[in-house]
Amino acid sequence: MAKDTDLKIRKAALELFSTSWFETVSIAEVCRHAGVSNGVFYRYYSKKDNLVRVLLEEFLSRFKSELEDIQGNTKEEQLLDFITTLNNVGINHKQYVSVFREGQYRFPEYEERLRTIYIEVISTIFGREVREAEYLYIISGIRFCSTRALYDGLPREPEKIRDLILNGVFRDEKEGLIPDIPDSFFSYSEDSAEDSRSRLLSSGIKLIGDKGYHAIGVGDIARETGLAVGTFYTYFNKKEEFFSELIRLIGHRIRLFLSEQTLPYKSRFEKEVFGIYFFLSYMSRHTEYYAIIREAEFVSKPWVSEYYNSFEQGYMKNLSIEDEKDRRITANFLIGLSHYVGIEGLLNDRVSDSSALLKTISQYLIKGVSL
Repeated sequence: MAKDTDLKIRKAALELFSTSWFETVSIAEVCRHAGVSNGVFYRYYSKKDNLVRVLLEEFLSRFKSELEDIQGNTKEEQLLDFITTLNNVGINHKQYVSVFREGQYRFPEYEERLRTIYIEVISTIFGREVREAEYLYIISGIRFCSTRALYDGLPREPEKIRDLILNGVFRDEKEGLIPDIPDSFFSYSEDSAEDSRSRLLSSGIKLIGDKGYHAIGVGDIARETGLAVGTFYTYFNKKEEFFSELIRLIGHRIRLFLSEQTLPYKSRFEKEVFGIYFFLSYMSRHTEYYAIIREAEFVSKPWVSEYYNSFEQGYMKNLSIEDEKDRRITANFLIGLSHYVGIEGLLNDRVSDSSALLKTISQYLIKGVSL
């Protein structure tokens, strides 16, 4: 009986947390959804965070179990099965995946444990210890494409992703012509916001990036800007609309900056390598952008998909790949590479020499990772 009650609570929480931010779901709501009283909840969990952690543990346990059964007679076959398994985990456990996406941000130790699982599986497949640059090149595209397939309709093409990992993206480039990446990040200046709307958005980015969406109210944003609350509602009907505009603005700023900085480079390969460099340079001064975008991802809103779709469209326009589906997969593979290199290098501080890392990744972009 007790096990059944606990299961009801966990099932209700899974359903609610997979569609709403943790902060917006109350214990009372979980209990109503489970059909139990509030008092019953506290027999099993002292607070909501403990329930969240139980769900995260359940997911990691299931995830690790499925990855322990990678099949294949060759390393190529095992890599393909690994990619396919990750796709299937998303399909079969979408609610858990959605909860874990927020959980790994709220409780970073779970992302660390996920990373450990990935490294162990990849090292087993490749039959050796993988270096950081190898790990990032292999896993970034897999994770990003799997997520985009689950939430945004990207075609699932495990064989294409395996091909990009093992054979590279820009295969016509000469292997010896590795770009000379600067040892330090690019320095640049930015214009300050002047009109009231732009000032509100800049204040919102600063506050929400630092404290999170739910910790900041409209009044906080208005005070930070030095404007009346009524001025906020002159431009935005509600806080969620304001947040969606932040996402759009951040995407526009990043794309504009990268477009301007990579303009002098002629080949698509050079544009990609220096694009990652300039992306890291830009985001190193705007780590709050990462915080805002990652928080927005927890609940699948159309404007989050639009953020990534805009990057995808820009990449596809500049890739000379005839097949549209292959071009789309390749675009997302490359976007994912920048995304996760940024997370590991800027947020998790795992990259001590970004120049050396990018030079190594440049080699993988030309010839792939050796088995």
